[in-house]
Amino acid sequence: MLAGLVVSAPVAVATTGAERPASCVPFGTAQLPPGLPSQGGRDGLGNLPEFHGDHAPDSIELRTQTTQFNRFWDFALVDAALLARPRAQSGATPDSWRYAPLPECLRNRLVGISVDDDELIAVDDAGWIYTMDNASQSPMFWNWTSAFGSPLWTGPGQRLAGREPGTWALSVASPWDNQTYVDAAGRVHHVGLGKMTMVPALTGDGSRITYADPWLPNDNSYEIGGPLGGRFRSVALSSAGSTTFVTNEFGDMYTRNFDFDSGGSDSVFFRYSWDDQTGKPTAPNMFAELLVRDYAAIRLPAQDWLPQPKIQGEITSAISIHSTGVGPDQRELRVAGRRDDVAGFWHKELNAPAWDFTATGMELPGTPLENSPWNRSAETLAPPAPWHLSASLPARDAVVDGQFLIDVGLPYTLVDPRLLDAIGQQVGPSGYRISVEHFDPAATTRGATVTTPDGTAIPVLLHTADGLRFAARGAGLDAQPRHLVGAIEIPQAAFDARAADPALDAFIRDWMRDKRIAPISLSATDTDLVVR
Repeated sequence: MLAGLVVSAPVAVATTGAERPASCVPFGTAQLPPGLPSQGGRDGLGNLPEFHGDHAPDSIELRTQTTQFNRFWDFALVDAALLARPRAQSGATPDSWRYAPLPECLRNRLVGISVDDDELIAVDDAGWIYTMDNASQSPMFWNWTSAFGSPLWTGPGQRLAGREPGTWALSVASPWDNQTYVDAAGRVHHVGLGKMTMVPALTGDGSRITYADPWLPNDNSYEIGGPLGGRFRSVALSSAGSTTFVTNEFGDMYTRNFDFDSGGSDSVFFRYSWDDQTGKPTAPNMFAELLVRDYAAIRLPAQDWLPQPKIQGEITSAISIHSTGVGPDQRELRVAGRRDDVAGFWHKELNAPAWDFTATGMELPGTPLENSPWNRSAETLAPPAPWHLSASLPARDAVVDGQFLIDVGLPYTLVDPRLLDAIGQQVGPSGYRISVEHFDPAATTRGATVTTPDGTAIPVLLHTADGLRFAARGAGLDAQPRHLVGAIEIPQAAFDARAADPALDAFIRDWMRDKRIAPISLSATDTDLVVR
């Protein structure tokens, strides 16, 4: 795999144009997942030239844009050169740094790196992403590609949506390392052979988390809805195994397990349900889950953000997360900081109630944060989304509706309801209307109001997940319809007390079909909304 790659110390070379990625690595094995099982190994290590400089890091404990690690390897970006060495066991003396193999066209161009699982991405001075595959294998299997995006990871390349250091990261969940994830109901599901790969990045004022996915269009239109309804302003981000970790300027921290596939958007390869899956067994693999309906489906809506406990000490913006073993909760959070004037890092397991501290005495990366002892997230909330939308709920005599699309097993996340109208599947109004203020399409859940034919207002929850697209579109809402899948939910307390509310009782009986949650399909522009 080292054929054609430069394994000598770098020298100055000319850069290519900023309007395209470097062209010397059009194809690599990253485009053929899942790749080889993670085994480490040192085959080919002796062929890599040693680094003899004096400013490579002695120890790597945090994932930053210039220092990275996985289970088997340390990586560092020093003077635009990519260095690698086997990761030392605790207390052991680390090996010497060596120059990692780089294609000629990437030499002296790299400004940032991120590694997770068996992949490493490097970003050049124009923001283009390059993927090195088999980062959990021996160096002889390391190889690069500039390809990124649809169709099927053969797109011409992708630039980072946000490029500030400490605000982007690679996230990979594979069937070899993490192996499983859980849905919002706590049900375990298996990662498929295609893996779950994304590069989330903070954009705008820090409240937007735009992610690039090598299987999706390179249009920066897909987002992870941020904490607090998408209004939390983050200043730093890290991600690993589909778990994203953010903090604001006051040290208020949140984590969320989310990926395009687990979040409800890919009905081609995944099966979802809004119904309780209690009583159904867990599938032994992704393919059985997709094809055999006796197994439990992925329960929607997607998992929400979880607040992390405050750190009682000094911290910086250098936050880091990495996987520690098999399973969705095997993650460790780390934050650079000080305790009693001693530099080091705070750390905890994902679900641990409190932070521990490890002293290193090393220079702290990142920017110092004003780490308040209480949560101050509300002080810097971004403005709410500007879109106020309303739509007629369709009559329940339609052949094709949100529930039908799920029941027949079609890839319904591809089916925009406006398309149904275009092919003659129009449906009349039910007399009910749903309205939502400040509709943010990236958010998973928000409050909405259903208005009955006689004008009674019924508070509901509106859940959504982005649709699956093969063509590029803009972020947010505009004149181009944006397809989403979703559901209308009656809050549990109101559902239980429905007998005392005639309007609600009639809506549940006549439109919700006596269920607390009803699937729908949506199509939204910046001025109108269509629901089926």
